[in-house]
Amino acid sequence: MNTVKVDFIAIDNNWDKKVSEHHFDIYHLSGWIHASAIVDKGKPQGVIAHYKNKEVLLPLIIRDIDSIYWDATSTYGYGGPLMDKTLTDAEVDLILDEIKAFLFKKGCVSLFMRLHPIINKGWIPTVGKALTHGLTLMSDLRKSEEDHWNETQNRHRRGIKKALKMDVVTKTEYLTKQNTMMFSSIYKETMRHVKASDYYFFDDDYFFNLLKHLQERILLITAYQDNKAIGSSIYTICKESGIMQFHLGGTLNEYIHMQPSKLITHVARDWGRNNNYKVLHLGGGVGSNLDSLYEYKKGFSSQELLFKTYRLIVNTEKYANLVAGIWFSDSDLRSDFFPLYRKESTEEVLEVGQAEPLVNML
Repeated sequence: MNTVKVDFIAIDNNWDKKVSEHHFDIYHLSGWIHASAIVDKGKPQGVIAHYKNKEVLLPLIIRDIDSIYWDATSTYGYGGPLMDKTLTDAEVDLILDEIKAFLFKKGCVSLFMRLHPIINKGWIPTVGKALTHGLTLMSDLRKSEEDHWNETQNRHRRGIKKALKMDVVTKTEYLTKQNTMMFSSIYKETMRHVKASDYYFFDDDYFFNLLKHLQERILLITAYQDNKAIGSSIYTICKESGIMQFHLGGTLNEYIHMQPSKLITHVARDWGRNNNYKVLHLGGGVGSNLDSLYEYKKGFSSQELLFKTYRLIVNTEKYANLVAGIWFSDSDLRSDFFPLYRKESTEEVLEVGQAEPLVNML
């Protein structure tokens, strides 16, 4: 009889070796998970399940609730589960049942994961629930330069040409201590400009962790005008899977009219195509909405993917008690924010627990 064996696994080099056996992205690697733990104020922790010599990996960040109980969330980004491709849907659900029982014994109340729009595409679990929140956009980097230009909307073509006419130039490089600080300054100015919540004002330790552990897996593309950095964006690159993704970006307020972000996106797409990556995932709108940010990204590609999250109530009784101990309005109770007991207020601009990561390209 085949049984499922579940255990914790440290997020370290051994974890990365396990991850490398799967179709993975940068969000599954230990360096990313440790950096994300700074954002979510938790502890990196992996869960590994074996069944018939096949495995499932869950990259998690554990957050304490009290001295006994805790819950788990995925990394900032798209750190969904990694599964052996030969597992059937029934086998995956069997494994998830055992993972749920294991987590219950360890004191877990709930599990939340942002699913990867590419790697977890098509996964519909029956243990727990997967919710669809909106659309993200992806550019096929196997297309030609001419194809990419043709699918670029006229308004973006004009913006790219305007930036070049105003002598805006770009530099593509890996992270260094100096350019990390430069990016952080530009990014934070943009977050202030768009009145982002405190959650998105990442501490510099977050960026330095990315620099320390993932330097050659992160590109920084910066736009300059008269040798002054006026806009900059971080792109993640995973050669093994051929996936390139936009992560964070910003533009100095007084230079927005020069359209540096459009030039940066254009250059990123060229870089990915020329370096034999398969896709450039641009993400979606703020909170997965079909907003101006979504429309901006659609200007570079109309190829859409679904953004989903996975949520699992591990300890039903404790979850209910936590929710009952907090006053919520009727609108709060109708919200699909998860876990509900961590919902701060109906005034929150972006519901971090349910939404796609905030990516800004202003």
